[in-house]
Amino acid sequence: MRLILAGLLLAAVGGWGQQPAEPPGLAQAQRDAERIEKLVEAGALPRKALEEARLVLDEARDEEVLQRTLYGHVGLEDLTEEHVEEMLAAARRLVERQRSELEKAARLVRVGAIPENRLEPYRQELARRRRTLEQAERRANLFRELLEAARREQELDRLLREAPERAAAVAEQFKGSGVLLPSQIQIVELEFERKFGHPLPVSARGETAVHRALGFDHRGRVDVAVHPDSEEGAWLRRLLEQMNIPYFAFRQAVAGSSTGAHIHIGPPSARLSKGG
Repeated sequence: MRLILAGLLLAAVGGWGQQPAEPPGLAQAQRDAERIEKLVEAGALPRKALEEARLVLDEARDEEVLQRTLYGHVGLEDLTEEHVEEMLAAARRLVERQRSELEKAARLVRVGAIPENRLEPYRQELARRRRTLEQAERRANLFRELLEAARREQELDRLLREAPERAAAVAEQFKGSGVLLPSQIQIVELEFERKFGHPLPVSARGETAVHRALGFDHRGRVDVAVHPDSEEGAWLRRLLEQMNIPYFAFRQAVAGSSTGAHIHIGPPSARLSKGG
């Protein structure tokens, strides 16, 4: 829709008939909206031009959100719950706006104002935005798995301090040497990929925003998103024991659910001091 809106905006300021420009970035869209608002207030442009400019600005804002939260500007280890909600909301708005534009164009086709083939760009853009939303939802699910895993570790920490006899119900512990060296995790990753043909599915490597928010220093630890009793999980636990590497095996929080199940490689996460 941003290409279409850019074309409409071009028409509103006297450029109708030219090729639609590439959609502007956020800063340019903001400047355009401010400039057109002044022209509308002066009576030089119709109110419709300002509506279109504001739509372009809304599109640019949502695209900027996705650039930060979905396309790598904010890594998974730096995501927060606020980032995830912002990302999903932006992706959903982009889909809804494009769906609305497609419906408007379809009405024009039905009354014979435009030919049927004019709908194809709208459909293609809607399909692209739906794929982006699916990508955002997958990223959100990864974050939720990371959050649930961190909460399981928080619960284990509480039990180890307050009721050690109940800690085994949350996670199986192998104390090993009590330390995890960077060279050891490199060996684990190489051996895992050699065995299974794909990288070790690390969900948290060292410090993350989630662990910080929960009061844990996760530096020097690695969380792996495998169920401890799966083929990969059982193999990984055997390797860790052979290498004398400490780990915690977290199983499902609820029977029949894998939410939060993972293997924490390394000693328990240290608790952050109140100062930081």
